[in-house]
Amino acid sequence: MSRRGYKRHGRGDLSTAVDDTAHLAASFGPVGAFCTGTIGFAVFYTVLPLCMMAWTAERKASLKGSAAATFAILLDQVMWQRLISPCQCAGISILLVCSAIAAWKLIDRADLNDEDVTFLSCVSKGIGRLMGN
Repeated sequence: MSRRGYKRHGRGDLSTAVDDTAHLAASFGPVGAFCTGTIGFAVFYTVLPLCMMAWTAERKASLKGSAAATFAILLDQVMWQRLISPCQCAGISILLVCSAIAAWKLIDRADLNDEDVTFLSCVSKGIGRLMGN
């Protein structure tokens, strides 16, 4: 009786979103890969943070009491550090990796294998973190 190999499942964080978008972009041509990166950048850099800020503003408006101002400042800081800033870094990484895939496909005209896509994704995440901070 043979055993199936163990496959580690992702945690579902933003790094997984960048990897999944890179693999999706690799299945398209150069124009499709660039469009995938542009859409991913728009969603992660602007749309999600705007939705989060709207939700935060709604929650801050419902705060009452003497400590409301303190909790509002704390809520802003937590939202920025834990959600908005990482989303924007992921958006930058998505744009970088999809642009690199589009350029690679435009120049080489060859399909990328999984190792190439994973390498480009890792490099773009590092650059995105440097640009985001």
